Amino acid sequence: MKCIIFKGIKKNLLRSGKSRGNWVEALPTVLWSLRSTPNQATREAPFGLVYGTEAVLPAEVGLPTYRQAGFDEERNDQRLMELFYASHPKEQSKLSPKWEGPYRIKRTLAPGTYELKDLDGKLISRTWHASKLCKYYV
Repeated sequence: MKCIIFKGIKKNLLRSGKSRGNWVEALPTVLWSLRSTPNQATREAPFGLVYGTEAVLPAEVGLPTYRQAGFDEERNDQRLMELFYASHPKEQSKLSPKWEGPYRIKRTLAPGTYELKDLDGKLISRTWHASKLCKYYV
């Protein structure tokens, strides 16, 4: 992560023609781009995982945009469900991965029992108990 930030600052300074001493001015732009760009593994932006919604550029706040016009509150609430990894059943071998996922909670069936779906929305065939789930952190 540190290397990505350094590369971003370097590119930003080269593009703007500023000297190396002005890296502090470039840092917020680089951090914003990292936080609002979807991660390759989860296909979710870190900003969205933390705040439960997509990042909106300051320029979009005052002007109506396609994203604002197409905002669906119900769909947004569904996306607010957290990401989890599910542990494999005990019959797996030592060389098998210990976790699968990440998954989103589709719905709560009973206290501590969840129906999961993958990031594409495909339902996972079995239900999972909370003791077999591990919260996914980016």
